[in-house]
Amino acid sequence: MGRPDLLNRTLGFAGSVAIALGGLAAGALPERGDPLAHWPVIRELRSFPLVAIAGAYVGLALLCGAWLRLRRTLDEQSPSDLVRTLLCWAAPLVLVPPMFSQDVYSYLAQGAMVHEGLDAYKHGPAYLGGPFAAEVPAIWQNTPAPYGPLFLRAAAAVVNVTGAHVTLGVLAFRLISLAGVVMIVLCLPGIATRFGVPPQRAIWFGALNPLLLLHLIAGMHNDAIMVGLMTAGIYAAVRHHPALGAALITAAALIKAPAALALLTILMIAPRAWLRIGAAATASAAGLQLASGLGTGWIGAMHTPTTVRNGLSFSTDLGLLLGALGWPGPMDIIRTAAGVVGCLLAGWALLRAPNPVAGLGLALSSIILLGPVVHPWYLLWAFVPLAAGLRRVPQAAVWGSVGLSLFLLPTGAPGYPEAVVAATVGTVAGLLYLRMRPPVPAPLAAAATS
Repeated sequence: MGRPDLLNRTLGFAGSVAIALGGLAAGALPERGDPLAHWPVIRELRSFPLVAIAGAYVGLALLCGAWLRLRRTLDEQSPSDLVRTLLCWAAPLVLVPPMFSQDVYSYLAQGAMVHEGLDAYKHGPAYLGGPFAAEVPAIWQNTPAPYGPLFLRAAAAVVNVTGAHVTLGVLAFRLISLAGVVMIVLCLPGIATRFGVPPQRAIWFGALNPLLLLHLIAGMHNDAIMVGLMTAGIYAAVRHHPALGAALITAAALIKAPAALALLTILMIAPRAWLRIGAAATASAAGLQLASGLGTGWIGAMHTPTTVRNGLSFSTDLGLLLGALGWPGPMDIIRTAAGVVGCLLAGWALLRAPNPVAGLGLALSSIILLGPVVHPWYLLWAFVPLAAGLRRVPQAAVWGSVGLSLFLLPTGAPGYPEAVVAATVGTVAGLLYLRMRPPVPAPLAAAATS
């Protein structure tokens, strides 16, 4: 590794450390039983949450800047170099409380419900009560779980091991998220090579993406294990094991349903194995569903996330605008129409993309962007296959990753004016530092690596 690459790795590490320090003081902290609440330095830093938020945003700017600069020297790096950079950037984020989302507390509450024999597809965490439910945001207290039975059984297993200890439960879910990230990192290069994409470019966009670091590692969303299993399934198919690939993708879909679209990708990769693929998917779905003992209530509960209004969904924003202008009942009409258009575009992408994996990424992009709710980490469903299937990553996807990385506060709660000001100040400070430390010019970078 040449000096410019080492500088980028160090810059990104500094950004991750700043984000982690901000998270210790202003992350999605538990309301009760926080073991760090009385630690020296952390206790004092928590007295100034706006300073912590500003510091986290300095780190976000540095991390995103390092990621963008790293792109300039990809041809001089090996996949193993980039994996080492990923480990360096991810390490500080593994050691912090949840950040950018409070969803992990919902996971714990839903797992506790299943562990206690309650129907998480009919009742919300408020029905459970206790320490886990107390950490769940008010908006989700009375909403059923929108996740598949495989995930709820995994959440119940976590609670069975950790008991009612919130901190241990959070750590267990971070390990599950890391397992998903490991699958992504291990499988991306092989898929990319199969379709003529440089593996280092696939790792850069699919695994080193700031969205993955922030929301799958720091935020520990269950999308990590969903995307990890989906990626492993595609990798199995390109290695001539389509039935295994179908089984892995079916497991991913029983965590979050959108992964099921990747079954079409498997069929396109191995069209002559359609019978084995269909049999494996059917057997896996039936077997895992029956083994869970949780029924099919999750299918009806998948509408739960649509209660969020965060400004990122085109269809929801348009529906709200038309409703404010006095049009009667526009939301359902707009959402339905956008969903139909998204599905049509997804079908077109699957048929016209340069290869099946790129088609999956483009299809998922269409469905996400025209869906009723969009969260920043949802884009990783699409970005991971796009990283392995497209030889040139669209600039919109690169800058979209950067923009969405700055969208959510580390608290995981809605923004308030003072916090937005602190985040803006931190971002500007980080950008000023990047401006004062410009990237090494390309000729010098080449000389340093020769």
